[in-house]
Amino acid sequence: MTDRSKQTDSPGHRLLDFAVDLRRDFHRHPEIGMREKRTQKIIRNLLKELKIKHRNVAGTGVLGMIRSGKPGPTLMLRADMDALPVTEISDAPYCSVNEGFMHACGHDAHMAVLLSAARHLRETGIPRGSVKLCFQPGEEGFKGAADVIRDGALRRPDVDAAVGLHVWRDLKVGQIAVLSGPVMAAVDLVEITITGKGGHAAMPHLSVDPVLISAHVITALQSIVSRQVDPLDTGVVTIASVDAGTAHNIIPEEVVLRGTCRTFRKATRKLVRKRVEQIARGIARSMGGSAKVDYDEFLPATVNDPTVAALVREAAEAVVGKKNVVPAEPSMGGEDMSLYLNEVPGCFAFVGLRNEKRGIEFPHHHARFEMDEGCLAVGTDLMIEVTKRFLADSRPV
Repeated sequence: MTDRSKQTDSPGHRLLDFAVDLRRDFHRHPEIGMREKRTQKIIRNLLKELKIKHRNVAGTGVLGMIRSGKPGPTLMLRADMDALPVTEISDAPYCSVNEGFMHACGHDAHMAVLLSAARHLRETGIPRGSVKLCFQPGEEGFKGAADVIRDGALRRPDVDAAVGLHVWRDLKVGQIAVLSGPVMAAVDLVEITITGKGGHAAMPHLSVDPVLISAHVITALQSIVSRQVDPLDTGVVTIASVDAGTAHNIIPEEVVLRGTCRTFRKATRKLVRKRVEQIARGIARSMGGSAKVDYDEFLPATVNDPTVAALVREAAEAVVGKKNVVPAEPSMGGEDMSLYLNEVPGCFAFVGLRNEKRGIEFPHHHARFEMDEGCLAVGTDLMIEVTKRFLADSRPV
């Protein structure tokens, strides 16, 4: 869905039909994390047509390489590939044909943008150095970036910077947001098993009720952010799943709580973990039960390098104009782009997709998620402009 009456003569707009066709094909055939076999084949075939050397990474991912033939830095451009286990609600002709799966987060757009940028860069050439094209599987909960890194994507040649983008519902189409520093939160996963003593619901004095213990634990965990994290800092502690009991008159032996903790600062992350463990164990023990805490520091925060972010912001201003490069708040959502930015400097930018006039305003991961496809042209132009500026002959390495 896009208004093509506002096209300009930029590379992204000249390639917009190409990008739209790709995006809709990916959207119609979504594949979840680490199973993106058809998606991988489409990408490989297109890179082959463009005469871009490439290889498989992380099982179902693809790593392409554009070389200038001249010495210089290496920039990696990254797009994620996977869809979500969401049943799409749409009457669009490109609605998902894979029942129960949907590109509900915009990764179809990310691939289309990177392939469009790759086509332009291959046809026009790059001034020096090289560009790696990283099509990454398994962003949605699989940490596919870790597998890509293990497969050597950041080496031979060594990557000097990594840049990615996310089409973003909080921004209108035609807007770009570029932040310096933390942009997305660290993601920790927590599972707490509360063990008591089961029994009859009518005789609770003969039992140790893990449901009651769990209620106190859930309530107390909320005090971590409200009373132990600096008010000028931020964090999230959410228990989103409670697995307890089988009948109305049976006190169960145990309850399993599952949730997530989100932070930006390393010190805050350490504090939250410590207090989750102390609170769960302490309350359970004080009420006659016990608590086992499994805490997984799943992903670090996504932190943009100030120098690379400044370059991306300048590129964004060249693409959409200074007034359309807008401020944005960091997101408590997580992204495994963070794993690349832990290894090399880089930037993760946000490209607007919202168009309320056309009813395009549903959030990411929603069954009615859609985008104004004009964002594809903006994203393509941003990737091209970033590459030109990063690899410019005048830019010091």
